[in-house]
Amino acid sequence: MKTKIPAFIIAFLFLLQYVSAQTSVSDSIFTLHGRMHGMHRDSVLLFYENGEGQAVFQSRPIYDDRFIITDSLIRPTFATVAFKDQGEILTDSAIEARSHELYLEPGRLYLSGDIGKMDSLKLTGSGSEEEFVLLNKSISGIKAEMKPLTERLNKEKDPEKAARINTLFAPYDNRIKAITYQFFLKYPNSYVSLHELVNLVNQMGLDSARHLFDSFEDQLKLSYDGKQVASAIDKIASVQAGKPAVDFIGTDTCGQSISLADFKGKYVLLNFWATWSAPSKESNAHLFEIYNKYKADSLVIIGIADNDASAEAWKKAAVSENIYHWTNLLSGAGTENDINEKYAVHFLPTKILIDPDGKIIGRFGDNNNAHANILLDRTLQNIFKDLVAKASSR
Repeated sequence: MKTKIPAFIIAFLFLLQYVSAQTSVSDSIFTLHGRMHGMHRDSVLLFYENGEGQAVFQSRPIYDDRFIITDSLIRPTFATVAFKDQGEILTDSAIEARSHELYLEPGRLYLSGDIGKMDSLKLTGSGSEEEFVLLNKSISGIKAEMKPLTERLNKEKDPEKAARINTLFAPYDNRIKAITYQFFLKYPNSYVSLHELVNLVNQMGLDSARHLFDSFEDQLKLSYDGKQVASAIDKIASVQAGKPAVDFIGTDTCGQSISLADFKGKYVLLNFWATWSAPSKESNAHLFEIYNKYKADSLVIIGIADNDASAEAWKKAAVSENIYHWTNLLSGAGTENDINEKYAVHFLPTKILIDPDGKIIGRFGDNNNAHANILLDRTLQNIFKDLVAKASSR
């Protein structure tokens, strides 16, 4: 509903805009001028992070289809703008439908468009926004292809089925990642690149992530997003071959607590998987071969399933897929003892081999599963061949 306001308020707003136009904007201030048309709402909502990474929310009334929002901002930042009527309670999906992503930065910014058509909104005055628009245009076709799958996922209530649907996004996500990576290379000192890297760093190889991060200027590296990326890279680096294995506690299929420390002095193979992951289930057959081949040589297998939301499916799979022969744990997703998080595992299946001294020997899988089983087989053959040779020479 369009809000009818007194003439003196309209006059005040025009005066405020006139004064703003005549005054130089501070290097640490942004002023967002909105001039909307089409559908009418009487409130604008703006969500963003300040320079310290703190969430900021501003709400302003819309008078005569116009609004002004201002705040201090030391660098460009990702933001979301949404529109509603005063007193209106919106669901998450409704807010998403009425929201638009953009990049604020210090200076005088202008937002225009039809509130009823969020894709029509246009922000001018922000160089970061121009880069963001270019990136979105380059992946818009892929997102359009994904739309039916996204709608299907949003309608699915069963956690196990929803997780399976999620795996179908992989080909699209890979194409988007490839385009985004090229964007990183083209705009190595962009806040857009840095913010997108926050979301993708865990899905990239360690060397690629380091290469991209090292290309940023110190100003970006020291920003809140920069510190997030640096922390993620350090976390990934801390669980690579040659690093100490991180202890953990998990719950097995019988409800018993099991820790990695329980198997000190043995070779331990951690298998990160899930019942909803087709590649994981295929990998279990290969794991059964490994178990039969090396169980007499003190190789311990610990399955870690990302099935906290569908534990019954996990327990059934333990029997149907012959994985009950070794220890099986839930990952503890979302808890302080999240094993996947401790080992920076973001792809399934991933296998991590640990030696009797508690040091990581190697990771097999991650974002490159093409030759994971072959590399794991070769590593195990070399380890146990050496052990047999040492035993026979005594």
